[in-house]
Amino acid sequence: MGGSPPSNGGFRRPVTEAAATVTGLYCWPLRPFDRAHPVRGTFNDPRISGSSRAFHFGIDIAAPNGAPVHAVRKGVVHFEGPRSLAVADGDVTFGYWHVVPAVAHRQRVEKHQLLGHVQAPWLHVHFSERRADGYRDPLRRGALTPWSDTTAPQVTRIVLSRRGRVLPPESVSGVIDVIAEAHDQPARPVPEPWRGLPVTPARIRWRVRRGGRTVRPWRTPVDFTKGLLPKEGFGRVYAPGTRQNRAGTPGLYRFYVAHRWSTTLLPDGGYDVEVEASDLRGNRGRLRLPVTIANDV
Repeated sequence: MGGSPPSNGGFRRPVTEAAATVTGLYCWPLRPFDRAHPVRGTFNDPRISGSSRAFHFGIDIAAPNGAPVHAVRKGVVHFEGPRSLAVADGDVTFGYWHVVPAVAHRQRVEKHQLLGHVQAPWLHVHFSERRADGYRDPLRRGALTPWSDTTAPQVTRIVLSRRGRVLPPESVSGVIDVIAEAHDQPARPVPEPWRGLPVTPARIRWRVRRGGRTVRPWRTPVDFTKGLLPKEGFGRVYAPGTRQNRAGTPGLYRFYVAHRWSTTLLPDGGYDVEVEASDLRGNRGRLRLPVTIANDV
């Protein structure tokens, strides 16, 4: 599933449609409706195809080809393409992609009504939620339910670089980039060929410490919880070498935690660069990299 949302910024719907505010929880689009399903692709994860770079504007819920897909709420159906549809309910629109429709354009449907079936060979339904302020993460609290997550993200590597060249942490100087490689695991096992593939954390933050004292406080340059990020910002979030998951092949998520950070802002000496990754339920993982700043050498 590509990361770019529809070119018109969302699914079309008539201007005469009621705009009553809709809030609160909603169920899963697959049976059983009251049980969490495996999610193999998360909100704002990288979507890379040729020269195209974009952020994923929904979640990918794993399901067998042909599996029935149902409306999470009542509303009016709108087709965006032959295998993508939406159900508009007041000020919220739910999108369902990779679905062979069993409904008609402009048809009114009820909650849990059959919308169609998962299209082969996708093995998932891309599910999105759009409100007036843009796309939102369906897995956030107060949205898709039930959902729980006890897996902790991991930061596996911290890289210091300049113009794409990795620098030795034992002696750094001048202006550098700080890159973190981090990932999470799906909260529920995903069937093959996507089993064991990573997903992106929701936030990345970093700080600098010296002798047990924080000398540069936490900053959060990567925060996927605020909404869908614009595709123009892809290169400011994901560093070169980032890969999205492919069937049977794990992705690699490389995050810029600092662009052009001047090490001259700190006195020469030894420090610890700490990077922390967290998910929507507060699970965290952290990595520390000892560095030596040497600008006056």
